[in-house]
Formats: sequence, structure tokens, C-alpha cells
Amino acid sequence: MQKRTTNGLASLPRRRLGFLVAAACATLALAGPGAAAPAKTPAATTYRIVPLAPNSFPAGINNKGQVAFTEFVGGLPRARFYDGATVRDLGTFGGSSAVVNALNEQGQVAGTAETAVGPFHAFRWSRTAGLVDLNPPGVGNSIATDINAKGQVVGTAQFTPPSPRDLAFRWSPATGMVNLGSLGPESESVAFAINDPGTATGWSDGPTGPILTQAVKWPPGGGLVPLNDFPSIASSGLDINNAGQVVGGAAFDSRLNDQAFLWTREGGLQGLGTEPSFQSWADEITEKGLVIGQLYTTPSDRNGVIWSRENGLLTVGTPTVDFSDTADANNRGQVVGTLNGRGYIWTRATGFVDLTSRVVGAPPDLTLFSGLVLNDNGTIVAATDAGNLVLLVPEACHALPPVSGPVKITGAARVNALLSFSASFRDVDVRDTHKAVWSWGDGSKTAATLSGKNGTGSVSGQHAYRAPGIYTVRLTITDSTGKSSTAERKVVVAESGTAVAGQGAFASPANAASTGPRRAAIGNFAFLSEGARNAAVEVNVAGLVLRSTQVDAVTSDGARVSYSGQGTVNGRADYRFTLTATSGAKTGGKDRVHVRITHTDPASKAEVVDYDNGAGAKGAAQKAAAAEGSLVLGEGKFTFGSR
Repeated sequence: MQKRTTNGLASLPRRRLGFLVAAACATLALAGPGAAAPAKTPAATTYRIVPLAPNSFPAGINNKGQVAFTEFVGGLPRARFYDGATVRDLGTFGGSSAVVNALNEQGQVAGTAETAVGPFHAFRWSRTAGLVDLNPPGVGNSIATDINAKGQVVGTAQFTPPSPRDLAFRWSPATGMVNLGSLGPESESVAFAINDPGTATGWSDGPTGPILTQAVKWPPGGGLVPLNDFPSIASSGLDINNAGQVVGGAAFDSRLNDQAFLWTREGGLQGLGTEPSFQSWADEITEKGLVIGQLYTTPSDRNGVIWSRENGLLTVGTPTVDFSDTADANNRGQVVGTLNGRGYIWTRATGFVDLTSRVVGAPPDLTLFSGLVLNDNGTIVAATDAGNLVLLVPEACHALPPVSGPVKITGAARVNALLSFSASFRDVDVRDTHKAVWSWGDGSKTAATLSGKNGTGSVSGQHAYRAPGIYTVRLTITDSTGKSSTAERKVVVAESGTAVAGQGAFASPANAASTGPRRAAIGNFAFLSEGARNAAVEVNVAGLVLRSTQVDAVTSDGARVSYSGQGTVNGRADYRFTLTATSGAKTGGKDRVHVRITHTDPASKAEVVDYDNGAGAKGAAQKAAAAEGSLVLGEGKFTFGSR
């Protein structure tokens, strides 16, 4: 089973990430696949931090400690590969953007890259072969979603362009891209996962055409096998292990509200005990049969769930009270995710452990707000409130880069106002000296002022912005051996004191993005409006970079603000969006962010939903139209009315 995440380079019909680790750490972080893992995780396991990149999200980490991830650079996603010592850019096919979706134990990466002439093509990358285009002549947009140990890739492709009809594919060097078909002559299909024997799983529209879907699998010998009797808006197989067990979400009756399922050859389709609930699905199954997923008690109240045959269903937190998800699980029975804005690691023996409390040598104000992926050695990729992606390496480790805390701002962010910026940092090597640079996001850079000793210090700087807008401030701290760490945050600068503005982060549920496998993610946002002037919106989430200054409507009632308009996604025009932010302090509830991004299919003229974190398991607009997604950053906040 491979580690995967979602991408947003192209859309499925109507639905849906160099730092050096010294040799002293390499043995711990990069234990090979054959290395024996401890039989039980000690309750007092601690972690050292290896910074990876700012503004990124991971596709997976293998047992060698290699990480595949996508990093947003200049408003565009770029495919990255960390080999344990350096970060590589995987390139494109002549275009400007690429996203990675899966990584296997051989260090092969599957993803989607832009071509010089416009379409996106699925790719497989390795250090020996480089970037390999999987598209045969005549195939349009394609998306790679998973890769197995044999290097076989699955996804979806337009086999008959310019038709909008997308169909699942399986690719290998021997066969090339093979159309896996669907349940009917007019229906569509998507493959989300493939196991090592070569069986893929996903969904297909029904035999009479689009709208209702069924979870299916494609055996390696050919053919298509439906897994559920009742089709629904969102039924899909989302993961499959090497034993052929499939998990996902499916309707068990005519009510069509999907529930988490496990399918086996012996027992067929079985519910995991999530009923009654508004909706649920299972995202992942390990080789030992541990299942993780998500459960919605109401359209806006989500909790992660963990299931095993021996112990049944465990809900992460209390439904309607706590906000949580499950993001990844390994074959040692460890699960990572987020609970009320704090990253956790769980085992049945230790329960839920706050990851921030187990980090050694980090600034005291640094928070890990989500564990995202982990390998069988217990190494974790996590997201921090410093706006970056980090590697959490178990056990004591030395000769690591300095670790930055979150960037903080003092002063009212208005045009020509001198703002003060600061951040703390820690370095486990107390002999290192440091230097730092501020990149202000307006084209200018400034050397930072540093203070501190014995590996603990702070960084400061001042800057004034000459025009209103949304800026990305980046702080890079470098030690005397050349190792560095980067922190990032948005700054929303207004022209007057009557602006509506906000910035922060939100937890994005699995299945909110239209493309790629289903995984939870962390998104960030910023918005600004001063009446009809200087309106701007930015959202980075799940492989999508939305930027807009074409805001058609802004509404605010003092407790919530809503924006709608047109913008670019990953540099491409003609997307529409709505963003609604609700202040929990004003409503007596939780902070909420609801983002919906769509475009119009050029052939059918139908609306295609690229992202919707207030919708069902395929992003289709359902009765779950309420805002979803709580703020998880302490610095993430809304400012309503006068500033």
C-alpha cells in the first residue's frame, strides 16, 4: 500500500510538497525497508525536526525516509523529492506546474505535470529514468493517483479528447496506458489505488450514464467488478491492500447516504459501524487490516475514525464537540492526524499523544497542528504553524538544521505603516552561529537582526508596504554549516482603517478536492476588501493555488464575510470561487472557512467542482452546503469592521 495525497492540477468530471541531514542522523531516519522496527512504540518517544519546505503538502514517505511532496512556489505547485539528504525538483513536460500524488518503496513517484501546450499528463519519476510521460498519442488530460511496488501506476485519462469523458487507467512499462473501462458506454470511471498484485479500485458511473456512482475494482487480469448493490452520488473504493481488501464509502440502501465500508472476498461489503451518521467513508487500510476514515455527524461536524476487526470503531474526539481527522496509518498500528488543531500520534497502547509535546529542540512557540503521513519506522511528516512541512525523526539526533517558530507581526497592517516582524528559533547544535534573511513578498529582501546563544535565539525585522494587497513573508535562517530552515505567513495590507480582512489556516477534509486519492490536508487563506476597492482573495489547499482580484461580490454581517468571483487556479484562468469565513468569537461557535472552486467544462458546458470543503465525498454539491473547516492556527484570525 502506498502513501498518497490529493492534487488539483486537472479536474475529474463533476467531482473531483535542499536540506542536509548529517551522517549522524541518517542511520536513524533512513532505516532501510528490511530494518526491524521496534515491536512497540515507547510511550516516551521523542522527535527531532528536519525542516523540508514552506507552503507544501506531502504525497508520502517510504521506509527509506524518502519523501515526495508538492511545494507552492510563486503561486504554482512544483513536484519535489527528498532523498534523505537533498530536495530535488522533478520538473515538468515544458509547462510551469506539477503535483506529486504517490511514492513507493523503490523511490518511484507518480503525479501529474503540465505540458508545454497546455494539457496535464500523468508521470512516473525515478532517479534513473527521470520524468516519464505516461500518455500515449491521442490521450488528453490524465492524472496519476497511485503507484505500487512494481511501478504500476493508476489514475484517470481522457481517452477520446476533446470529449469530457474520463476513464480509469493502469500503466506499466510493458503495457503502457491501458483503459480500464467503466460500467456503461456513456459512463466515466476513476482509479484511486492499486495494490502490489495489480488490482485497482475506484468508482464508475452507472451503466446508464453519469450522476450515480458505484465502488468498483479492476482485477489485474481484466474486467470490472462492482462492490456495492446501491449506487449513490459518491460511492467509491478508496484504498486496497495486498490481501485484496478494499475500503471506501458506499450506499447500502436507497437512502444513498454513503457509509464507511470494508469489502472482502469472503464477506462482501460490510459497514464499519458508523451508522447512523450524515456521511462517512474509510480512506486507508493497512496490510494488517487497520482502517482509518472520516465521519460527519452533521454536514459541518467531522471526526476521524479508526477501525479494526478486533476492537471495532473508535471515534477521534467527541462528535459535535471536537474537530478531528485521521490522515495516515502504518503497519505498526500507529495513526497520525489532527485533533482540535493539534497534531497527534495514536496507538492502541498509548492512546492519543500530542506531537508538539514530544518534539525536542524546537522553539517553545512552535505548534505541530497536523501529522500528515508516516512510515513503518515511525518517522512522520507534519505541518507546523510556521507555515512549513517538517520531518519528525524518532530518537535523539544531532547536526540538524535550525528550527524556526511562527512569524509574528506587531502593528496595524496598513499602507506605509512600519510593521515589526519576529520569530524564535532553536538549534540542537549549540556551537552553530546563524544568519537570517527576510523576503517580504513585494520583491524586496532584508538581512534580519538575530540575538541569542547556546542554540536558542530570536530573529526580528521591520518593513513597510507601499500598496494594499496580500503578501507572503518568508524567513530563512541558516546555520554556520549551511543548513537552513524556512517559515512563511501571509500579511494582508489595507489602505484604510475600514477594511474587512483575514488570514490563517483551515483543516481541509479528505475528499474535498476533485482529483487524486482522498486525504485530509491543511489549507491557508487570505482575503481583503475595502468597499469595492482593493478586493483580493488567495487560497492554497490540496494542490490548488487560487488567486483572485476579480471579486464580484462581498457581503459581511459582522460575524461572517463571503466573497465570490473569478480567479486563476495554478496559473490558469476561468475559475470561479466562493469563500465564506465565520468568526467563532462572534457567533459563539467555531471559526469556519468554506471554500468552493469550480470551472465550466468547455465541451459540455457543465459546472465542474474542483474543490469544496463543505460538500460530500466527491465534492458534489449536496445538502452539506454549510461551511466546514475550523481554523487551527493561533495566528489565523478574522478582523471584521474597522481595523
